[in-house]
Amino acid sequence: MYTMVEWRTAYYTPIDREYHTSTTQTPDQKGLEEPIYPIRQLGETVPEQDQQGRNILQTTQAAIRGGAGTLQLVMTVSHEAAIGGRFKSYGKDVREALRETIRANQVDMKGVELPTSLKNLSGFDYQQNAFSEDARKRGLDEVKDAIKFTADVMRGGGIDLVSWEFPRTINEQKFAKDDKGKPIFERDTESEKFVWLVDDRSGRTARLSKEEKQHLAFDKETFKPIAPTSPEERVKLNDFIWDDFQKWAKKNQERVKTLTEEDRKKAEENGEILATSPEQILVDVQLNAQINSLRGQSTRYQDLAEQPYNKMIEQKNLANQETDPEEKQKYEKEARKYEELYKDYMRSVEGSEQQIKDLEERKTNYKTIQDYGIKKSAISYAEAGITAMQQTEQMIAEGKPRKDLYVGPEIGWPDYFGSHPDEFIELIEKSRQQMVKMLTSKTLKDFAGNDITSDGRQLPKGQKPVQNRFYNEKLTPKEAEKHAENHVKGLFDTSHMGMWLSYFKPNPGENEDARIKRFNTWFTDQVEKIASKPGLVGGIQLVDSQSAAHGHLPPGEGIFPVIETAKIFKEKGYKGFLVSEGHEEEKFGVGRIRTKTWERFNAPIGSGYFGAPTPQRWRNIEHGYFGKTYSPLFMFGSYAPSAEFKLWSEVPLE
Repeated sequence: MYTMVEWRTAYYTPIDREYHTSTTQTPDQKGLEEPIYPIRQLGETVPEQDQQGRNILQTTQAAIRGGAGTLQLVMTVSHEAAIGGRFKSYGKDVREALRETIRANQVDMKGVELPTSLKNLSGFDYQQNAFSEDARKRGLDEVKDAIKFTADVMRGGGIDLVSWEFPRTINEQKFAKDDKGKPIFERDTESEKFVWLVDDRSGRTARLSKEEKQHLAFDKETFKPIAPTSPEERVKLNDFIWDDFQKWAKKNQERVKTLTEEDRKKAEENGEILATSPEQILVDVQLNAQINSLRGQSTRYQDLAEQPYNKMIEQKNLANQETDPEEKQKYEKEARKYEELYKDYMRSVEGSEQQIKDLEERKTNYKTIQDYGIKKSAISYAEAGITAMQQTEQMIAEGKPRKDLYVGPEIGWPDYFGSHPDEFIELIEKSRQQMVKMLTSKTLKDFAGNDITSDGRQLPKGQKPVQNRFYNEKLTPKEAEKHAENHVKGLFDTSHMGMWLSYFKPNPGENEDARIKRFNTWFTDQVEKIASKPGLVGGIQLVDSQSAAHGHLPPGEGIFPVIETAKIFKEKGYKGFLVSEGHEEEKFGVGRIRTKTWERFNAPIGSGYFGAPTPQRWRNIEHGYFGKTYSPLFMFGSYAPSAEFKLWSEVPLE
């Protein structure tokens, strides 16, 4: 009896493990468990331009042909470049082609990541080390262009930019220590030697050294000024180091809670410093020393001016009484001499008083970089969120199919504010609070309810509040909160989180593998914290790395809990998108950015050609069609021998 060939079944050779297993049974396949996310939801980032010179249409089409169903466009041309890219360089035809490509292939393009040249929306200029209102507005304008482009081409989605809002120390932040005060993170770089203050009037920064010892006439326990009891007694000076200023600030933080306005005024009149941050205390004692010195000069010159003033009056009286012309002229000359001397002294008094006034204003207007910077960032993200809201409403009015537009920060690098999960959460929440204020308040206010100017500065005393052009009388605070949640969301990048490993303090005697394992526990704890806030994150970039350096490996190819991150978000009900940004291994096999992601997430890959019942293995698919990483075990192409060549056994060569 002969058996006919049965099609649509998987066949095995004697060297296959499954050769002795019925092909109607599914062999055990490690790794093919219940998928974490289906393939369609596991997308990839698409560059505006790539190293091969392909343009935005070509890179998008290549990703779609590779099987990606979810895409995020990454802009690669600097936001300050005059030509060569950016949203302004894509006209109607290109935009229509992108729309048609997306629609025809039924893929979901989820939004845009702005180029890394746009590092923040606070306006901090890292070349000038100052906050620039022009830089802030240029960045905000680029975000608004991105909102319009995303609405036009993708009918909605997210716009994010990497959050390097401003520089700050790490070692002294609350997140750098555990509940017992033990350091979690420790940075040993030049950046930790300085603290920053900002002049609220101009945005200029002052960088103060923490290593300089200060010699102050203050008690080191009570932090009250020490005054000599007699003119003969010398002023006692104590040496203050940075730790002393931190203790001083901590004491003030508790003390000011109990002070009445009258008590506070009296304490300041007695020379006490009540600032609640070590940076402000440091600058206050330095400015106060200058002010006190100038006041001493002013008093001294005023005292010195008294004698020539009296002499001048005396000589003028004598001149008025004198009848002899020569004697009269003599008295008048003496009077002018004393008058000039008197004016010289008074000019010195005037100069000292002007400097005192300027220093007092500087002291009043100096803010910590964190207080100043986060308000600037929040105002920008809030305005961008309002633009996203208005653009979404316009799409609804036009009857176009759409999804919500939203804007937000991408968790940044450890050296800058916006990178730690606590800062990431704070920035998004305060931006939302700011958006609510801008939608519901008739005058401009910051998220804390203080009156501000049009560029976000504290409103000077006595100045009339500024009218708020974003005020919408039809919105209730509750409705405004909902809009803020819908249109301000962050993007979570797993590689950026992994960079905190650089400063993760090792335990005594701990080897590197143990340190990484402990760090990954911290990593997943922080992910739990972020994921527990529904709607805070609109997108996740799944990226791995083999070290604390900024890497772009596919998920699972590095040392960080990238897959675990996705699982945690899923368990918490996450509804946003996930894309792989692991493009660094494309040189080892085109498409690894997506296929390695699909493999690590146990995404189902079908049943083989013509629907054979035996599921395909990832190594067969990935190294067969999607790109080869390893050398093939057979010859093909020009390396294969001619079909005319035969072995003596007449078995053909493959």
